[in-house]
Amino acid sequence: MQNYWKILPPSVCLLILMICIHLNLTNNVDTAVYQWLHQSLSSNVVERYLKIISDVFSPFNCLILILLILAILFFVNKFKFWWYGFWCFCVLLIGTFLKNIIQRPRPSASFDGYSFPSMHVLSVCLLVVLVLLLKRNSILYVLSLVLVISIMISRIYLQAHYFTDTMGSLFVLWAMVQALQIARKSDVRFQSKYFKERLQQN
Repeated sequence: MQNYWKILPPSVCLLILMICIHLNLTNNVDTAVYQWLHQSLSSNVVERYLKIISDVFSPFNCLILILLILAILFFVNKFKFWWYGFWCFCVLLIGTFLKNIIQRPRPSASFDGYSFPSMHVLSVCLLVVLVLLLKRNSILYVLSLVLVISIMISRIYLQAHYFTDTMGSLFVLWAMVQALQIARKSDVRFQSKYFKERLQQN
């Protein structure tokens, strides 16, 4: 029962953030972050990098990569394929649901759709977490951190999202990671050495 409390902090943070957005209490923070980024990152090289990384790691491209990983996992470990596949589906479903329920306008009219949460950030975070669930090492952690920060900065810098949109995506994934950990601990098959050996043999 104690493990279930771990999902509470990110859920509360997400709820408070959505309330603040609805009451327009985040405008000053969003504006301050946007202005600070434009003052700090005025280089053409940096701007080009942010545009490229935003295009390369679009939600669609991230979805393709996630599906490729899951397709490989299907032949390697069907148990984890179903677990992680369903989890990825739920994360994207929740992000899409929140976007269409809250319907926050974009900072710039040049971008279509709604702003909160950032599906770019959520998709990239989902991709890197899936990779880290399957393969963990320090290099991957560093690369994942750089990628997530870069995509957050790019979406704010390009006026595709507010700062709080990107934070909302982090809170969604944080809550879903905690939910996954709770589910994994509740399923004895994740803890069974015998079952893991059987999966490796299959």
